[in-house]
Amino acid sequence: MGAPPLQANLSYAQSKLADLMLTRQLADIAAERGWNLLSTGAHPGYTRTNLQTAGASLGRDRPKRSLLNSFTVLPSQLPEQGAEPLLYAAADPGAVPGGYYGPGGRFGLVGPATPARITRRALDPVANARLWATAEQLTGVSLLAAVS
Repeated sequence: MGAPPLQANLSYAQSKLADLMLTRQLADIAAERGWNLLSTGAHPGYTRTNLQTAGASLGRDRPKRSLLNSFTVLPSQLPEQGAEPLLYAAADPGAVPGGYYGPGGRFGLVGPATPARITRRALDPVANARLWATAEQLTGVSLLAAVS
């Protein structure tokens, strides 16, 4: 039996926050070390994929239906539009190190790519460095001091 929906949603949100914090920390490390590396983050908004129904039920025979994925009141977009912020973050000359991009339309869920609001927690370089160090410790993997 899986985690309760509220706990699963909180875990998902925390994982996305950690992704952004690590993205920003890598951007800081690259700048400090003079690396030609662009570390950016992006989110697809509310894109019509099977994530809302299948994501929480991976390994089950049938997708789990919940109150959150049973209604279609939120604006949504096709996967092609959802990919735009990711492509912008990866390839657009306007993307900046540590930048975060997402849809610029209604509720930040749909629309063309634009810089997205970075949560206050991800703007804390001390917290980002602490998370990075913890990840290195837990995985046993760390960056080289210098790149040849």
